[in-house]
Amino acid sequence: MHEIEGWYRRLLEAGGPFNIQLSGGEPCLRDDLPDIIALGRSLGFTFFQVNTNGLRLSRDENYLKRLKEAGLSTVFLQFDGICDCIHEKLRGRQLAAQKQAAIECCAEQHVGVVLVPTLVPGVNADDIGGIIEFGVRHSPTVRGVHFQPISYFGRYPQPPHDAARITIPEIIRAIEVQTGGATKRTSFSPPGCENALCSFHGNFVLMPDSQLIPLTKHTPEKNCGCQPPEAKEGAEKARQFVARKWSLSDNVIERRPPGEPSLGEWDEFLARAETHTFCISGMAFQDAWTLDLERLRDCCIHTVSPSSKLIPFCAYNLTNQYGRSLYRPLSAQRHIESSQQQRNPQSWLL
Repeated sequence: MHEIEGWYRRLLEAGGPFNIQLSGGEPCLRDDLPDIIALGRSLGFTFFQVNTNGLRLSRDENYLKRLKEAGLSTVFLQFDGICDCIHEKLRGRQLAAQKQAAIECCAEQHVGVVLVPTLVPGVNADDIGGIIEFGVRHSPTVRGVHFQPISYFGRYPQPPHDAARITIPEIIRAIEVQTGGATKRTSFSPPGCENALCSFHGNFVLMPDSQLIPLTKHTPEKNCGCQPPEAKEGAEKARQFVARKWSLSDNVIERRPPGEPSLGEWDEFLARAETHTFCISGMAFQDAWTLDLERLRDCCIHTVSPSSKLIPFCAYNLTNQYGRSLYRPLSAQRHIESSQQQRNPQSWLL
């Protein structure tokens, strides 16, 4: 805990408090995860997201309650599809029931959930619309869907074929096609924080008839000549947006008193905008074959390394084709290195 406190304080020195995502491995293996959140709260951090497979949350209601009481804001839930065949292909076991149970437990504890599918061509790229529909059905507990196209880390000796990847434009087109045109590609915009090639987002209001009314609109043909926001300004807006939209709202909109004039559908829209926003977004992580230094320089999502350095997220997770990392601790890789060097005694190159 003393070491973790040092990481928190390093973030404060770098300009925090920032939004905190607690990741792993699987962070819910730690019984003291609520204490880690409470420690961050005591130091002034206000938004905490747990990046989890949801398995412990689905079966340990008291653990989730402790996380909520400590200050958990939202759950970033690994969610690759709505059928067990997808989970078996990507995770090696049937998990649909556990994912459903985790969402239901979060609803009981009033904790927001963001569904996070890893998209793999030939496995779940045709399930994009179904995942969005599932998320809408479980709103407002589910605050949105955050798609992550597959990247190749670890030991992967051969360069991945282009057919083994899915790009951000392909995801946006698939959203429009697989929702039957109900969600338009023009409803999505580039990021306001990281590099424009890294991610996309669309913000919506979910109406009672399950229609998603877009709050964002991308019109590249209309060039206003405006300069993009400064990096600091964009990062601050992104932090505020995530903290506000990915958490469940405590606001309760009172119905219009009898006899008061009504604005009709506009009244309803304003009320829903407070409690039923829904976000669809995606982020493409870089690997050894797609690394772009310009994107790394523009990164505003960082990992605090064990040595308290702030490392761009993609750089921290980057490995070469033999599984060697640039920044992760080397102790877990020594057996990989020794076996690989016996077969291929060359210098480690990215």
